[in-house]
Amino acid sequence: MDDAGYWSKYWRERRMGRRRFLGSAALGTAGLAAASLVGCSEDTSGPRGTGDPDEDSDELFPGHPPSDPHDARQVFDPAPSDQRGGTFTYIGFDAVVLDRYDPHQTQFGPMYSNQSAVFSKLYCYKSHIDPTWENIFPDLAESAPEMIEPDAPLTYIVKLRKGVKFHDTDKIRGNFPDLAGRELTAEDVAYSYNRQRDKDSYQRTYYYRSSQYGTIENLEIVDDYTLRITTKEPTAPFYHFMADTNAMIIPKEIVDMGDGPDPGVPWDSVDSYRNRPPAAADRMIGTGPFIWDSLAFGIEFNAVRNPAWFGWDEPDLGRPYLSGYRSTGQGLNDATVESLFRRKEIDVGVFIDNPAWIQGVLDEIPDLVLQVVQISGWLNSRLKAYCEPFNDWRVRRALHLAVDRQEASDIIGSGTYKSVGPVGGAIQRWAMPDDELLQLPGYRRGAGREEDIAEARRLYEAAGKPDIPLMWFADVPAYIPRYAPTYIETIKRNLGMDGDIKFQTVPYSRIAEGLVSPECDQGVFTWGFDNGWIDLDDWVYPYFKTGGPKNSFQVSDPVLDDMLDKQRREFDFELRKATGLDIQRYLLGETNPESPAANARLDYIAPVVAFVYWPYVRNPVVFPWFGSQYWASNIWLDKSHPSYEGRGN
Repeated sequence: MDDAGYWSKYWRERRMGRRRFLGSAALGTAGLAAASLVGCSEDTSGPRGTGDPDEDSDELFPGHPPSDPHDARQVFDPAPSDQRGGTFTYIGFDAVVLDRYDPHQTQFGPMYSNQSAVFSKLYCYKSHIDPTWENIFPDLAESAPEMIEPDAPLTYIVKLRKGVKFHDTDKIRGNFPDLAGRELTAEDVAYSYNRQRDKDSYQRTYYYRSSQYGTIENLEIVDDYTLRITTKEPTAPFYHFMADTNAMIIPKEIVDMGDGPDPGVPWDSVDSYRNRPPAAADRMIGTGPFIWDSLAFGIEFNAVRNPAWFGWDEPDLGRPYLSGYRSTGQGLNDATVESLFRRKEIDVGVFIDNPAWIQGVLDEIPDLVLQVVQISGWLNSRLKAYCEPFNDWRVRRALHLAVDRQEASDIIGSGTYKSVGPVGGAIQRWAMPDDELLQLPGYRRGAGREEDIAEARRLYEAAGKPDIPLMWFADVPAYIPRYAPTYIETIKRNLGMDGDIKFQTVPYSRIAEGLVSPECDQGVFTWGFDNGWIDLDDWVYPYFKTGGPKNSFQVSDPVLDDMLDKQRREFDFELRKATGLDIQRYLLGETNPESPAANARLDYIAPVVAFVYWPYVRNPVVFPWFGSQYWASNIWLDKSHPSYEGRGN
């Protein structure tokens, strides 16, 4: 028996309980999430509901319940003056730059994790556990926007903080003498928004949030510190758009030659960037709490304190408290992480493949701080639904039913990864409840699973048993290509395929280019991570709206378009969520399996990750995905705590 067949059989026969998995291979993507070490934890109760009726209920780390949920709604402890300074260090993926450096064209988490500490936004979220208007707070803005029509606003008056300055260092003064220390004004905000809603831009394909800014009818600069934004119609998530993960405000000076046909060196792709001086990194100049210091691709990212940060109108606190923070991408294995953590060369540890070492250090040092977090980033496949054979709904539906999500969770995450639908379960406000999702075809277990396999085979045979095109599996994390043979074997077996399915391992930058291409000879079937989002609109509108910026499926479905527009117009939460659930059922093929959008994206599983901190780390919080590093401004290292003894820097 080949390796893929052996391991597939092994995991089908051995369903591991949570206590048992502590002694064997487990969550493989924890290191990916380790780059997102500041923010709020989604769900500290540990993994929930894999749908396995035989699953035991042992806690993830016996004897060590995780800390209560920590997010930015809590009261942070200010750092005493004698406890400031030092560099917070962790292992993560921040240095693994997967795409473009332009903050408005970035779509992969590691890069915008770095950018989130450097660039500010009009508003930011305090919580993703409860992503409501009440938990949005002013960043560059001095207050919440004035909404002229409060029940269904069209007009937003935004007033900016005065005296906010762009980063100022000797290096910046040498490259951009007119920008260093310049005050941010309403013109910078208008430029940042307008370039993403320009339908004539040569780079429009790369503005993945253009559907957000396309809702703007008029953007008026009233004065240097005031903007008047009018939307085309009442748009429920517009306040969210101004606080969204990538809603960063940049100065025009750092964009080389505007957005013309030759975007220039600074905003080129990572593949070209690796082979030339770091011009793009030199242009990471914002107003955030940290200054971009250095990035060695795949090795290390460093950010240093911005001494002139405006501090969210609390300058007396003197934040950031740290001298800077460092993310190292080397040694992404459990033995190295444990060794570095025990030697206090990193301040927080996360397991890469096996959580047993975390159990060990918790047993040995019980006052360590444990956080267990469900991640909103998830594994999925995107199908070009306009290419053969995926233009036949029966083939897409057959694949959706043939996929074994429990097997993926077992092999990749030892049964602790969670099955997800079109909206990730980490964002409970908008996700389909587990008790519904896990009863649907493609997700259910037991007798229902056997029915799904029989239906998958019937549909595939009715479609003429077509060949499945080359599958592209992402190269990061490494367990994705390792799992590919098992995934393919399971598909073939459940569909009763006679032929073979070939796969290729490709970098995310290549996947991104393939999805943009309209051709049917590349990126027809992709398998890898997608980013986690916040609002319902982020999860569905850009992907499935006709002409949407992420609609690589080229789906055009009037029924779905109406629902997507409806959720944007609805300001009542309960009614909007009801529409969101209808959208998810529609995308899963439960309403109309023959619709053009049904099963165009196959959603699989999302990680559950554990972090362990030394107690000298004060104000640690964890967001469910990348893009919230500005919260590192609250972290400080308590040098008076006994656990600090022996720390190197």
